[in-house]
Parts: sequence; structure tokens; C-alpha cells
Amino acid sequence: MATPADGPRGPGDHGGGGAGVITAAPYPARVWLRAAMSAGLDRSQARLLPGLTVLHEDGIRIPATAVYRIAEASLDLIWAAGGAERVLELCTPGAMGVWEYQFDFAATLTEALRSASRHMPALGTPDDKFLVERDVTGVTVRWHAAAPVHPSYPLISEAFAALLVAKASSVAGRPVRPSHIGLPGPAPRRHRRLIELCGTRRVDFGTGVMSVTFTEADADAPLPGADPVLAAILDRHAEMAVITARHVLGWMDRFHTVLEKSLAAGPPDLMRVARTLALSPRTLQRRLREEGTSWRAEVELMQQRRVDRLLRETALSMDVIAAQVGYSDARALRRAVRRWHGQGPAAVRRATATER
Repeated sequence: MATPADGPRGPGDHGGGGAGVITAAPYPARVWLRAAMSAGLDRSQARLLPGLTVLHEDGIRIPATAVYRIAEASLDLIWAAGGAERVLELCTPGAMGVWEYQFDFAATLTEALRSASRHMPALGTPDDKFLVERDVTGVTVRWHAAAPVHPSYPLISEAFAALLVAKASSVAGRPVRPSHIGLPGPAPRRHRRLIELCGTRRVDFGTGVMSVTFTEADADAPLPGADPVLAAILDRHAEMAVITARHVLGWMDRFHTVLEKSLAAGPPDLMRVARTLALSPRTLQRRLREEGTSWRAEVELMQQRRVDRLLRETALSMDVIAAQVGYSDARALRRAVRRWHGQGPAAVRRATATER
């Protein structure tokens, strides 16, 4: 599942689009958009969404920011139309591309999940992490999204959890009921249908990350469609699908690349970014308004992504992070983190350590 990613990637990283642009597979965005259209998204609104003209082409990757915009434009409509259930109605076999077929010919569900973990870039971005762990409770998968603070993350998590359960049941040829599911969003007022979709009443909300736990018996049972030759072919195909995909980029992607480099050099500077893009500051601001955003909003979003990544992945002090991300001092950075997350940097770091 795709959500926006942080920072540039080198040319050898799977899923990067070159020039610092992070790209994602188009499959979840296609399903998301179909769900939004069926829920009443106005066609005139849909035509303004980035990447729409190429979204249904084969062999492409689109900017993660385009997936982000599609999710933002349709989130409220999908929630109102049934949430995860509406998304799954349109998740027909093959809708998730080659990633989905990693399940079909594996020897066991555990093996299928591990293959799906290796090939997560074929479904989302290089920053999405799909972890498979075994302990005394069984085999658990956890999805650490590239941008867990995005408002679409709870809904995508519900749909993803239900999709995993449905796929496990399909390849097993029988109902597979997980022993536990964790969802990052708050509990809805009514979640009977969600329990039916997930196959268990043991659903906890507000867990920070999405997780699904299968019993050892289900995880290790031989699958009837196991075919090691076809599994190996699909494994290689999933790798090549990411490596050979055509990256479809737009002017906003160039803007994000230039803005990222500008922030790395110091406080954000509208004049410097506009000059690099061969635009006047006024023209740059106008084009951002046409995209439904603003200079201030884009700068803060970029800063938030970089701060979140540094808090999650490093032990750097707040003074150092503030200097790297373009804040005047650590106090201003702490205020920003509290505004984004409702808690201070230390609490954000503790929550991240607990999730791991």
C-alpha cells in the first residue's frame, strides 16, 4: 500500500524514480480511485488528480505524492461508503499486480508472506516495510508504512489486513481465521462488518501499526497449489517488474526534489527554489495553488517527513535535527512536533521503539 516517502534514493534502490523522486506501484491507487468513483467522487474533481492519465498503463510507477493526493481526495467518500469493505469489493484477483501472486504457488502461508515481504516495492514504495515474525503466538506480519501519520493510513490498514486474510483463505482453500489483528486507527462505532472481513473478533485498535497474526497450524500447513517452479518464476518476475518499470513523473516531482535539496542547505527559501525551477516566486506560488497546495504547506510537509524519519531512525539531538531540517532552534522544532503528533519528540521516539 502506498503512502508518501521521505528523502531521495540512489539510482540502485528499487522503486526510486531518479532525481530524488520516490515512486510507487500504481495498483493500490487504481483500486482506491475506483472505490472513490463508485462512492461518488465527482469526475471533474478526479480529472485534476495527478497521474490520472497514465494510472491504468502497464509497467509504470508513479510518484508516491500522486498516490498521496488520490488518497486525500477520496478518503472521506470511501469512509462514508463503507470503508475497507468498499475497497475490498473492487479488489478483484490480480488487482494488486505481481505482488499478489506471491501467495498463489508458495509451499506454506509463512513462505508466501516472506515472499510478499521481499517484494513490497512491487506493491508500494521502497520505504514500506512488511515484516514477518514468528513467536509463541504464531506468525505475525506488520506493515510499517512510509508515512504512518497520513490520514488515509487507518483505512488502508483495515483494507490491507482484510486483504491478507482473504488471500490466505483463498490459497489455503478454506477459511483461515487469524488469532489477532492490530489496527492503527480508532475503533469505529460499529465494526461488525470489519470483524467479518478480518475473520476474527480479536481486533485491537490504536496499535500504531497494522498487524495480522496467524496460528502456527495455519501458517505452516501445506498449501494445495504449491508449485516451486512457478513460485521461483514469479519471484524473479516481481524483482524485474520494479527494476524495469517506467517512472512517470510530473513538475511537482521536480519541485519536491528541488525543495528537498534546498532544505538540506538551510532554511527554506522560496526565491532560491523558484530560480532553480526557472520560475518567478509568484508563478511558483500560483502553480502550487493550482495543485491545491501552497509553499508553506509543502515546506512543512517536507520538514515533517524528514523530522519523522530522523526521530525514527537516528539518535540525533533536537539541536542537530533542527539545523538539518531548517528550524531556527530546537524549541521551534519541539513545538512543530507537538503540533503534528500531539506529543513531544521523546514520546514519538518511545512509540517508535515500542512498535519495533
